[in-house]
Amino acid sequence: MTDLSGIKALTFDVFGTTVDWCSGIAREAEAMLGSRVKLDWVAFTNRWRREYQPAMEEIRSGRRDYVVMDQLHREMLDVALAEFGVAGVSGEEKDRLALAWRRLPPWPDTVAGMMRLKQRFTLAALSNGNIALVSEMAKRAGLPWDVILGADFVRTYKPMPALYDSAPKLLMLKPSEIMMVACHVWDVDNAAKRGFRTAYAGRPAEYGVGAAYESPAGGTYDVQVASFVELAEALGC
Repeated sequence: MTDLSGIKALTFDVFGTTVDWCSGIAREAEAMLGSRVKLDWVAFTNRWRREYQPAMEEIRSGRRDYVVMDQLHREMLDVALAEFGVAGVSGEEKDRLALAWRRLPPWPDTVAGMMRLKQRFTLAALSNGNIALVSEMAKRAGLPWDVILGADFVRTYKPMPALYDSAPKLLMLKPSEIMMVACHVWDVDNAAKRGFRTAYAGRPAEYGVGAAYESPAGGTYDVQVASFVELAEALGC
């Protein structure tokens, strides 16, 4: 069995791993826009989210200076609105809807699992979200972070090594003393390349109930679980 006794901190992806962005955004978009247009709100939400990687790549590549995720969400929204033919949305309404990414609900197991893990480990958000975004989300959702790390510190986005490397530097730990927890294969894979231990936490409904979802083969990572409560049990909490 893998020896996990040296782990002192857990770093978490946030969007999708700790919070349910798809249902949260779909619900807010429908509440704001549903009286004027009828859409598949899950499809709209996924189209908005599909701009996520291209928008970050402009910054990772150096073609654009760093801007925070709140601003990218606002810009990405215009693409989704145009593609779905949603017109007549005011700038104020767009700004308010873009900040819905700060108001996402946690998965049902998130808070209970984190509270158990917090008794033994330092819990850190290691997110592409800016600190203001992730901290407001935490306050609303009850996420018990010990510290929020992320793109603000290094002015780029995952999977650039600088973001992963910032965690051991700021926490004053070795990479091997940190376990990265994420529901995205690319995220845990890139953390592993920087020396982290790895935990894959599956979230099959991330893109909507019944949507296609990438899941690794068993035994790919140090820990593979279906919930944060299961993660706590696996780590002896």
